[in-house]
Amino acid sequence: MARPDGRSADTRRRLLDAALEEFAREGFRRATIERICRRAKANIAAVHYHFGDKGRLYAAVVEHADERAEAERPRERAAASSPEERLRSHVTAFLRRLLDPKRPTWMAQLLAHELLEPTPALDRLVRRRIRANHDQIAGIIRELAPHLSREAARLATLSVIAQCVFYRHSAAIVSRLYPDLHPAQEIDRLADHVTRFSLAAIGSLEKPREDVAS
Repeated sequence: MARPDGRSADTRRRLLDAALEEFAREGFRRATIERICRRAKANIAAVHYHFGDKGRLYAAVVEHADERAEAERPRERAAASSPEERLRSHVTAFLRRLLDPKRPTWMAQLLAHELLEPTPALDRLVRRRIRANHDQIAGIIRELAPHLSREAARLATLSVIAQCVFYRHSAAIVSRLYPDLHPAQEIDRLADHVTRFSLAAIGSLEKPREDVAS
């Protein structure tokens, strides 16, 4: 027979797994504790004991999902030497994470709900994961174009990220517009394009706007 603490840990894990499915499908506001407990074969008192309330359960689920996604994430190769090579390496790794067909759908579903109806959990995700990716790209851009204004560098960073994220969120549309283009199967080619396109755009921003116009 399992020790009480073992049973307690098992109940907590089942609640997290069940809540992950429920929140991924329904979002925070439409998910119910009752359905989560039925799926987990646990009672509502167990939710209050382990998490306190629905909001804290959701926060724990997002953290749980993030940790699982990080554990399953392929390790990036050592950083290349030049900023151009590092940008290419980072864009390639970013696209691989976004387009990996083995990537669990629940993380994307949770994020989709958060983008539509943000909760405090999104703030934690930005601090724990998203900002790190942003700051890596921003650092590379500062090396590539040290004379850019803070605003121009910030917008350039967001533009690089936006190109990558587009292929994740719009893959179904892209494959219908161009039936021979399947983003998940052409990561290296897309990474090469995003990198070259971004480098050309960043290079054009190096001079002040009035110099470019003259």
